[in-house]
Amino acid sequence: MNIDPLKALEDRLDRLKKDVQSLAARVDDSQTEAAQRQLSAANQIRDTTRKLSRTDDRVSELAESVHRLERLLVAVNRKVRAGSTERADFETWPEIGDQQLSRISAGQEAYARKTFTPQEAKQARKAVAEYDENAREAIDAAEALTHLPANAEALWRKNYKQWHRLTTQTRPELPDDDTHARDTAAKSAGNTAIAEVRQHIRTRIEDAVARDLLFPAWFENALGPAAPPGRADDWLYTATDVVLYRLLHNVNSPADALGPAPLEEGHRKTLHDRLAAECAEHRRA
Repeated sequence: MNIDPLKALEDRLDRLKKDVQSLAARVDDSQTEAAQRQLSAANQIRDTTRKLSRTDDRVSELAESVHRLERLLVAVNRKVRAGSTERADFETWPEIGDQQLSRISAGQEAYARKTFTPQEAKQARKAVAEYDENAREAIDAAEALTHLPANAEALWRKNYKQWHRLTTQTRPELPDDDTHARDTAAKSAGNTAIAEVRQHIRTRIEDAVARDLLFPAWFENALGPAAPPGRADDWLYTATDVVLYRLLHNVNSPADALGPAPLEEGHRKTLHDRLAAECAEHRRA
């Protein structure tokens, strides 16, 4: 034991420095080891990610191969059946007349037009009456402009502002009772016609299914070779509307059931998009 207090303190400081240096070395070793572990883990994650990516690509390739094989099997099946199987006819419809199709189209147009409820009609007539009253006042104000004295600047500005305000407005649409009545009748006739036509189409499709007839290529391309398990009624509903769409819009493509998608917004485009989505869902089922 050192008797000199200063020397004893220096010894303690030396030992403390050594302990700190030892501890720092241990911390450095731990940090180095942790960094190596982290790097190793990152490499493993990167390798696993690459393997998963390659696996996903392989699964996608296999799915495409299965899809191509399914299409090939369908084509082979059609060729085999075509030699000995009666074909379903979804092109000629003597039981469906042009008048029925015209009534359906007229009904769809009537539904697409803006209609007024009784309350809306009342408000529209009130707005038209107010517009006409303002128009008469504005015309009177404009005519008065030519008779105002030169010093009546404030009144001239008032009359001109009244006239100018009218020129920036549009006369509201006036409800047409005759058009409303015609549209109501067209909707009713169209609903009746579409129910009759859909029944004819559905009956023929059901008969083709029952007799195991060969469907047209455009039909199978859109809806698949048969109804998905457990969804026969939904499949029949879509198939009926697909045939009706072809009849209404004169689609005669041997491969494309619905033809090109309409560019303009409206009932036809809405129906086309709905049928295309439903057909895709049936093919995936």
